[in-house]
Amino acid sequence: MNEINVLLSNLKIEKKQPLVIATSGGVDSMVLLDYLYTNKYNIIAVHFNHQTRVSNKDDETLITNYCNARNIKHHIISLTINKKGNFQATARNLRYYHLKAIARKYKTKFILTAHHLDDLAETVLIKITRGSNLYGYAGIHNVYNESGYTFVRPLLSYSKKDIITYAKDNDIKYLDDITNFETNYLRNRYRHTIIPILKQENPQFLNKVYSYHQQLAKSANFIRTYSKKFITKGIIKVDELLKEDIVVVETTIAMLLEKNKIEFSYEIINKLITILKNDKPNITYNLSNNKVFVKAYNDVYISKKITIDEINEPLDYGINILPNMKIITLLKDASLDNKEIIKICYNKLKFPLIARHREDGDILSFKYGSKKLKNLLIDIKMPIHLRNELLIITDSDNTILWIPNVYINETLGSKEKIFLKIGDHINDK
Repeated sequence: MNEINVLLSNLKIEKKQPLVIATSGGVDSMVLLDYLYTNKYNIIAVHFNHQTRVSNKDDETLITNYCNARNIKHHIISLTINKKGNFQATARNLRYYHLKAIARKYKTKFILTAHHLDDLAETVLIKITRGSNLYGYAGIHNVYNESGYTFVRPLLSYSKKDIITYAKDNDIKYLDDITNFETNYLRNRYRHTIIPILKQENPQFLNKVYSYHQQLAKSANFIRTYSKKFITKGIIKVDELLKEDIVVVETTIAMLLEKNKIEFSYEIINKLITILKNDKPNITYNLSNNKVFVKAYNDVYISKKITIDEINEPLDYGINILPNMKIITLLKDASLDNKEIIKICYNKLKFPLIARHREDGDILSFKYGSKKLKNLLIDIKMPIHLRNELLIITDSDNTILWIPNVYINETLGSKEKIFLKIGDHINDK
């Protein structure tokens, strides 16, 4: 188990540094827990009771007794999960949520899990079956960073057989999770039906998987380090990225998806690259988790999918609170010292004024003639999501008077005037 010390040393982890360890009570996590305790690391054990079987309480008791006997700080967390959904994914997300919270409590960024070489082999085969990218095909990584936390898998180079042998040699107590032997989970089917055949074909199968993993991981990490520079505050500049090799383009898109916690396949990455190369300035593509991939001229980013309720509201003098909670103030007179106040001059308007979103065929009037609103928005390169949020003020004959930060109608005459402001209340004179 000396490779554990080597890995932690390479990460510059001192023994006084708090380490949060996910501990199930199985042989893998109990060996990791015991090894770190024996080597005098500062450990905090975290156990999750998924409340799926009667023996869950036995796991909890085992870990509590082990930690109490050695004065190890530990936390027992019960999870309540709806079995009708994706139980495995939901459980994983909840575990990682709590692990991060406990890491924050102890002011550490290091979270350790007991994934091992057999887990790696299963993950590699699952990725190959489902499809992934270079980084994904490498399987489980022994170190990766997420949201300011460093997740470490110190046992990744050790097989399940190695771990069981260590447990027996060192008299480490553990419990077997009976659900690990059920074949209704995909991972268990690989574990109990496919991998034994591959081991039979080549007794060195696991070592070959680890070699495969190391080669892919080194290549993938090199490319990711280079690709990272093309994402700035969640935005990719299309022209800069498309100058690069296709491997860099694919990796950058994959990293953007990962950053937004979007599941993806190689096919989805190819679809998104097609969008990047498309000449259309504004394109959106619906992703999972209620997210949308947006190409807005030279920018590409991922945002939440927003449903915009149509607005078509008559305006009274004074303060008008719209359904989207924006405030339009309409006044007969006001001080122009406030630069946010807009003056509209006119000879004749049909009241009441209307606040609405843009419509097909909207026409703007200028002193030199007219222009479609659509064409003006193209000229100023306004992204599609901002176009959809535009607030337009018209009179009751649908003459467009004002579009905040975009347009003021100066063709209506000069006999009368009104004042408009979007945002906070202004005082009437």
